[in-house]
Amino acid sequence: MQILNTLTVLALVVMSFALIVAVPVLYASSEDSGRSNRIILLGSGVWVALVLLNWGVSFFVV
Repeated sequence: MQILNTLTVLALVVMSFALIVAVPVLYASSEDSGRSNRIILLGSGVWVALVLLNWGVSFFVV
């Protein structure tokens, strides 16, 4: 379980860095704002899912 917890934390950190870079870039591009908003919403949903997954896995790690 320790390895699974480490992997979920790593995935959360990588997703956080990806959103830190992607959100300003997508907001700055004015080509297709609908597509950009969907990508940002999807990334935010994945981030929330990773936070909840990490919270759930942390109960099994002592």
